[in-house]
Amino acid sequence: MKTLMKFAAIASMALAMPAAAAVTFNVGIGSPVQAIPGNNDFQGQLLGAGLSEYTAANASVSLSGNAKLTFEFMGSESGFSDTFKAGGIGGITVTENSSFTAWGAVPIGTLNYNAGAITDWLFTSSGGAQNKGIGTQEFAIFLPRGLQGGGNYASNVLYLGFDDQINNADDNHDDIIIRVTAEDFGGQGVVPEPASWAMLIAGFGLVGAVSRRRRGAASVAA
Repeated sequence: MKTLMKFAAIASMALAMPAAAAVTFNVGIGSPVQAIPGNNDFQGQLLGAGLSEYTAANASVSLSGNAKLTFEFMGSESGFSDTFKAGGIGGITVTENSSFTAWGAVPIGTLNYNAGAITDWLFTSSGGAQNKGIGTQEFAIFLPRGLQGGGNYASNVLYLGFDDQINNADDNHDDIIIRVTAEDFGGQGVVPEPASWAMLIAGFGLVGAVSRRRRGAASVAA
């Protein structure tokens, strides 16, 4: 009896702690993929993060699952007032007004997002760019080497770069750089795996069988 009860307890624990795959950003890569140019003030830091290229026009970003997103301001190089927004009304906003801000993570805030396409990340500048979102030339997503236009890139961390004057000679997406990290909700709402269900059902079945046998034995004794 003790063994069977222990089995049922283990099954219940398996149900209470289901396995959950890590949430990732899925980037639909636009074309063409371009190398980060040498006049990008943060080329060295991006290379250090394993990022040597970027996608911009016709790119897309979606989440593989519900996630908490953490936004960090990493650096800027601009003579304009540039703003990044995420989450729409009640979301987060960061504006830089300096010609240069050294590289370093500065927390902006966190937002919860549902799985699916992301469409509310926007970049605006006093230099002319207005509400430029994912898929525009002004909005870059930095990538590791070797990816091709039309392909996909999955990661739980994205580095975003913005160009406030896309037709200017200083065309390098370093006017604001934002890092976004995705975390799942710690298993909340995750459906148990089939193996967990099987273990739970088997455990309850064994406990039920023992209970019926004991009731039968008690009736015979009576």
